[in-house]
Amino acid sequence: MTSHLNTSPCRRLHPLGLTLALISIAGTARAELLVSDLWVRSMPPNQTMTAGYGVITNTGSKAIALSGASSAIAARVEFHESVRDGDSVRMVPMGTPTLAPGEKLELIPGGAHLMLMGIEQMPAADTTIEVCLTTEAGGNTCTSAPVSRNAPTQSHEMSEHHHHHSMQH
Repeated sequence: MTSHLNTSPCRRLHPLGLTLALISIAGTARAELLVSDLWVRSMPPNQTMTAGYGVITNTGSKAIALSGASSAIAARVEFHESVRDGDSVRMVPMGTPTLAPGEKLELIPGGAHLMLMGIEQMPAADTTIEVCLTTEAGGNTCTSAPVSRNAPTQSHEMSEHHHHHSMQH
């Protein structure tokens, strides 16, 4: 069974995941959340977990707290980080990452990342899934993310071609 942190509808964006998703959060101050280059690691079909990587940027003038994430393919999506524990590395939940104005959260292999858990059917490489991020203020932004074994490469032309979508909450 799939569970979602926010039941508001997601808006489908550019299918290559090179998209920049932009959201405005209600209130007297305007805050903006920018998600770029999001991708999800392809795993063998019998796996029930995978990770998502990309960059989340607060382009607004107020701090943004990320309360969670969701995807139709996963029962849960959480922010995790890899931490060294002696000779081993383990993944631990990050809680609620908060981004100050202008701050970026880089989701990278071996560092902070999205953990997609409880996957009944692993998406195949070269497909696209939708991932939604939720803020404590109630904002929700969704973007399409390519599924790939390794980080997708961008052409210079594609990296300069950005699509912006905004939603008011």
